[in-house]
Amino acid sequence: MKNMKKLPLIVLIGSLSACGGSDIPGLAASGGPVLLQETTVATTPAPDDSKAFLVAAYQDGLAEIDLAQLAVQQATNENVKKFAQRMIEHHTAINNQITQLAQRKNVALPTTPSADLQAQRNTLSALAGNAFDLAYMQQNVAVHEKDAVAARQQARQGTDVDVKRLARSALPILEVHLAAAEETAALLSPASFLATAFRAGLAEVQLSQLALQKASNAEVRAFAQRMVDEHTQANAQITSLAQQEGTTLPTAPSAEQQAVATELSGFTGPDFDEAFMDANVIAHVKTVRLFRRQAQQGQDAAVKSFAAGKQSTLTGHLVAAIETDGAVTPSFPFLVFQDGEAEIALSQLALQRASSADVKTFAQSMIDAHTTANAQLQAQAQQANRQLPTDVAPEHLLALAALLDRRGREFDQTYMELAAGVHERDVKAATAATQQTADAFSNSVAQVALPILNDHLARARALRDQVENAQQ
Repeated sequence: MKNMKKLPLIVLIGSLSACGGSDIPGLAASGGPVLLQETTVATTPAPDDSKAFLVAAYQDGLAEIDLAQLAVQQATNENVKKFAQRMIEHHTAINNQITQLAQRKNVALPTTPSADLQAQRNTLSALAGNAFDLAYMQQNVAVHEKDAVAARQQARQGTDVDVKRLARSALPILEVHLAAAEETAALLSPASFLATAFRAGLAEVQLSQLALQKASNAEVRAFAQRMVDEHTQANAQITSLAQQEGTTLPTAPSAEQQAVATELSGFTGPDFDEAFMDANVIAHVKTVRLFRRQAQQGQDAAVKSFAAGKQSTLTGHLVAAIETDGAVTPSFPFLVFQDGEAEIALSQLALQRASSADVKTFAQSMIDAHTTANAQLQAQAQQANRQLPTDVAPEHLLALAALLDRRGREFDQTYMELAAGVHERDVKAATAATQQTADAFSNSVAQVALPILNDHLARARALRDQVENAQQ
């Protein structure tokens, strides 16, 4: 059990304020978002699928930077200008990481955006005012959705371990960009809000119908049935409102939402329950923010009224999702893999912001150890026909969010507390898994992991205490 329900709801909502177009905390740090450090240095050719991913991601990054530079000069909406500035910072940082990896993999990168994206740039440059702002944000929705789908596919199915690692680290950033783009576009156009809200409802119903077939936990099935009923009802209201507004609604979830559903369908038992509830926590945080900002800042009175009227229901969904997520216990490999990904991300942030040399040394050791362990676990899981998660868990996002506004000694203390907490949970889970024989794969993974996790925990606790004593 993850005890997510013990976390204050307001903290969860606030921590994912990165989805808002007006600000992207953490991702707005100097130098852009922090991607995972490459721990291997050998020069090895990349297979074709990895080459194609690097080239496409880099080329889209070039286009994002170019369009964002145009938007900084031409946009009239302050939210759009701020979003554009973030895109320059973030995609410059991401493209720098891609360049470094491409050099190691002998991949030649393009020097200009694709012809299609250059044509879109030409079209945008002829617009002005709200027409430019909306077209720019809608273009960002489309590009970030495409890139998020590609990163997810590469993270799951890629054949080069280093490129898969880059894709996995980029995916949460792309999804934050996508949510921010959707939210900002929704503030510029009531039609965009209705389409985004309706598509989210379609995705929720689709996932929940899948859960009614596959969930093993009674609470999860009850939650899924509630989501089918209440999002179906909400979408009927959106349909009626869209007819009044003369708005055409989408007929299916987005490609990224479909990709998440496809991935979820590969899980079974408690791992499905966990993945489904994780997805629901994140989806409802985004939806609560979407509706809250529309109710506060929307342009159409009828749409604003609808958004305001739905806030209580959606907040209730989020509370229920957090509580149900906390009641689910996934398999040990699922849990330790997710926590390993969190340790890598938290530790990479520590290399950038910690003030203590000892903390940075610990952080680098965590990156090395968990990168190696997760690569081995992925290989073992593939042999055992067991699926591991691609998405960052909600509590991992919360842990990252807790560090975003901290620097120096305050950062050191918070990071070490988080590192100790993650390893305490993993040691507890590993100990339990070693005593269970029903799941042979989980038992074998736990037997190997437990002494390593105990060593990490002892080191984390000792360094946590050292950091705390140094600040007294």
